[in-house]
Amino acid sequence: MSGDLLLELLLRGFLQVAPVAANTIFIARGHYLAAALGAWLISFLWWLNAGSASTLTTWPAALVYGCGASCGVLCGMRVARWMT
Repeated sequence: MSGDLLLELLLRGFLQVAPVAANTIFIARGHYLAAALGAWLISFLWWLNAGSASTLTTWPAALVYGCGASCGVLCGMRVARWMT
């Protein structure tokens, strides 16, 4: 796998999970507008990601995507806490 593809997968994982983490905080704190915008962003990114991610089925791809998701959840939580 090329370095560019691995970086793309890392960013995909990050972008897929960061809004979910942020939206969890928005919902828990009752920020309706932020939660609605977050839900839109989650759905939009999921739609973009679902079609092409399913073709990358190797173990390295899964591991890198998971690392991006881990970083994304931490960043999403931090940003949402800062915003609320």
